[in-house]
Amino acid sequence: MTELLQRIQGFFAGSRDDFADVTLDLEGCTAFQLAVATTLRQVRWGELVAYGELAALAGYPRAGRAAGTFCANNRHFLLVPCHRVVAGDGIGSYGSLGTSYKRRLLRLEGHATL
Repeated sequence: MTELLQRIQGFFAGSRDDFADVTLDLEGCTAFQLAVATTLRQVRWGELVAYGELAALAGYPRAGRAAGTFCANNRHFLLVPCHRVVAGDGIGSYGSLGTSYKRRLLRLEGHATL
């Protein structure tokens, strides 16, 4: 079993791992996607950020909706932690995995009320 797989299993068992040290190949990303992914990887275990706030922190203050689209299409589950990004009026979506899965991940990180 690889170290990363062990860490992912640990996350689901309650380990406070934000996977920030895992190297990702983000080749082929646009400048915007790279900025959002890099910024989002700085959001630590248990922290939340709104879509608009994420876009602003990434240097694109008027691109909250585009940040949401990036998150909906994120293929780097847990490593680019889009589950930590919420809408201003609630939980927001979680792409093909759905909001129930996003809620599960957030509960693992101590957010029981979302």
